[in-house]
Amino acid sequence: MPNIDALKELLSHQHEGDEKQLEVIFSEAQRVIVEAPAGYGKTTTMISRIAYLFAVGSIPNPKQILGLTFSVNAALKVKREISEKLPALINAKNNPTIINEKATVTNYHGFCKMVLKKYGYLLFDALRKDINTFKAIGDNEISKYPDIACLLTQEDFQVTVRVEQQIKEGHFPTKEDLHLYNQIISKNLLPMGFITHNAVILFTIDLFAKFPKIKIFYQHYYPLIIVDEFQDTNSIAWELLKQLISDETQLLFLGDPLQRIYGFIGALPNIMSVAAEQYNMTPITLNQNYRFRYNQDMLKLDANIRANAQSEFAYVEEENVANLSAFWGQNQEDEANQIVDKIECLLNSEPTTKIAILCRGRNPNSSVIETALNDKGINYFYGMFTDEDPDYIDFHIKCQDLFISKFGKRKSISKQSLISFAESVSNAYDTSSDKTINSLICLLKALIEKMSIDYATISPEDKYALLIDIFENRQLKQAMEYIDTNIIITTIHGAKGLEWQYVFLPDTERWIFPSYHTCNNCVSKYSSLKGCKCVLSTPIDANTKMLLLDELSVFYVGVTRARKQVYVSASAYRYNASNELKSSGFSCMVGMSGIKLINAKVD
Repeated sequence: MPNIDALKELLSHQHEGDEKQLEVIFSEAQRVIVEAPAGYGKTTTMISRIAYLFAVGSIPNPKQILGLTFSVNAALKVKREISEKLPALINAKNNPTIINEKATVTNYHGFCKMVLKKYGYLLFDALRKDINTFKAIGDNEISKYPDIACLLTQEDFQVTVRVEQQIKEGHFPTKEDLHLYNQIISKNLLPMGFITHNAVILFTIDLFAKFPKIKIFYQHYYPLIIVDEFQDTNSIAWELLKQLISDETQLLFLGDPLQRIYGFIGALPNIMSVAAEQYNMTPITLNQNYRFRYNQDMLKLDANIRANAQSEFAYVEEENVANLSAFWGQNQEDEANQIVDKIECLLNSEPTTKIAILCRGRNPNSSVIETALNDKGINYFYGMFTDEDPDYIDFHIKCQDLFISKFGKRKSISKQSLISFAESVSNAYDTSSDKTINSLICLLKALIEKMSIDYATISPEDKYALLIDIFENRQLKQAMEYIDTNIIITTIHGAKGLEWQYVFLPDTERWIFPSYHTCNNCVSKYSSLKGCKCVLSTPIDANTKMLLLDELSVFYVGVTRARKQVYVSASAYRYNASNELKSSGFSCMVGMSGIKLINAKVD
């Protein structure tokens, strides 16, 4: 182990004397919760904290750290960072086996599968079979499989729908519903080789309740639990975490309340403050933005958006106003052409740069932008699919079926066998000309190619878990970071966790961004369209304020996908959901205090 003073000096140097990062790293508090905005050095701070705790003996052998994320892809990225950086800090050999002995880094489902693989048979005899060979589906997909759907009664379907709805609304299922749900899944789905995503976690919670010695074992085995992107925690993940926390458990939770954009699928509101209070955690907020450290306008934009969120739009700043580059079009074609002209300029000056066009959602304007790109002969990757698109869902189901069929019982997964698997998926769609399918095939092939480089040293089990998790949870869109194309057009939600040098946010207009539901609830919805300032009006009723803050989170995530610069645009006319042409104007998102649009000439 390293000399503690020497390690402190090394870490202080590596973190450039950043007081807040060092406060997290060297904190004597057993439980720390960190507000870590995008670009503020969260991952390096987390790894340094781990190294320090190992060095001072807070993680005695043979116990481990448990690191949890919301996707196995994110978990493997963290694991790779730990493998690369931790050994040098704790004077250990750079050996993946050594790191695996010190840390379990996975997602919630991966952890639960690990537990159920060992002890699931105590709950249900069907779980004697390797849980990784079960086909995981969403509760709303049960009806798509006639062989299992026919086994459920109407009352059974009502229970599964009710449990899924409770989770989406941020509630843990009632005790009665939990019992009924687990019985329905174990009786009807498990014997047919199926399991639901929710059941993987709910079974584990049930196992801990019925066999407390198993729960106590895991509590003792993991004296430190780290959770990344904690703001996205839903009700069942939160309940699982609470089962793993004993009076002695050390905690390190990292997240950013302003990046909570999954409330519509169950991310708990105010979970960071709830956890801090419930477990007496020491709150620390990182305050240095390293992504934009050399771009004053982006630094100001980041700071001013966060100030508006924290003050619920009461923030007023006469100085330090952020200049935000904008384009104003007479119509959507004019707006699209201005975006494409700017993209051409960027590519001419930086031929290898990466650019994303991030839309609030799929709407007619994204097609107009595609047309403008095609007219200029600019290649781009189409990523305008959503998690609910039938083609997007069915493609993942097909991948999952073919993958389990090919690798379900294999001990090794080679690059060549993965290439063969990808070809079998491609062949299954050889008569399709759908651009969503073509894009998904490109994503699958790019992911497999990247695995042979970035994940060459990970175990076959980790490779299997990565791909199964991606297929089960419909996460191929995250492979867009591996696409070798300068331009990507996708949604802000699809871009979460990804970054590009330049980002364009088209349709930054009222009724679109914020959404129709937010604007329709606003008392200023019929005010002047030349520049909506409803966030500056007083008072804003509580419900509208909540909706606007949710939209601000989405806007902030879009802005922070840019490493260098973000551009917004709007036009005088928009198409509504009925494809009717309506007058339009810049959104209140860019009308907040501390933001000044430049280069936008609104008539």
